[in-house]
Amino acid sequence: MKTPAIDPVGGGTPTPSPPRRSRFSPGHTWQLPVAFACVILGIMGGIQFQAQSARPPVQADNTRQLLELVRTLEAERNKLSVELTETRNRMAKVEELASKRESLSGQMQEQLERSRVEAGLTGMRGPGITVQLSDSGRTPRPEEDPYFFIVHDVDLQALVNELWAAGAEAVSVNNQRVVTRTSIRCVGPTVLVNGIRMAAPYTVKAIGPSSDLEAALRMPGGFLDSMAQLIKQGGEVKMNRSQELTIEPFDGSLVFRYGHSFEGTKQASSP
Repeated sequence: MKTPAIDPVGGGTPTPSPPRRSRFSPGHTWQLPVAFACVILGIMGGIQFQAQSARPPVQADNTRQLLELVRTLEAERNKLSVELTETRNRMAKVEELASKRESLSGQMQEQLERSRVEAGLTGMRGPGITVQLSDSGRTPRPEEDPYFFIVHDVDLQALVNELWAAGAEAVSVNNQRVVTRTSIRCVGPTVLVNGIRMAAPYTVKAIGPSSDLEAALRMPGGFLDSMAQLIKQGGEVKMNRSQELTIEPFDGSLVFRYGHSFEGTKQASSP
């Protein structure tokens, strides 16, 4: 029970004390939510701190992994660089070898082409001379020798030999190419060249220095003088220079059945 207050001045009727204001009076109602919010925030902050303290050092692990990856990539790059250098060196050697082979192949091709030309297996064009030989047009009298009225195989052989000696590079008789294996011989009234039967007139073509070829045939005691009797009996020997002649390639056989080639200047001794 509360004791009534006593008036210190007079002894009259006691005056009641004014009522005490509550701490949660309407004027201070905002303090409770603020305090509650502070408590909640404190609890949440503590929980977050503990969680961060318990979390492993992810950033440090990622850095180490990245460093290891960088080292691995650098090692792989160095390995590839070495392999690339080795590959380039091998390619350089292959290119050098291919260049040498190409040069050798070119030389072999040139030699093969030269051999084909020398063997008469290719056609040729160039300046030269044409010689036409014709039999006599009249019949020999009984007292005349018919030998001097026609062109013989020996005449053709002499003409071809003279042309070779004067520098001819290709020769043909009635479009038959004269090669090392060519035979010129008489069979009755006709002549065989490369096994081909032919008769007068004979057209002999030679590619080479035309002036030298003609001069060789006209020299004293040469081919033209040897044909004097034929010319006297009505036969003809005509010579014409040309700026360009065409001689066809040899179309016969060049198969060797018994002979064998060998290198060097000395023939191998027989066993």
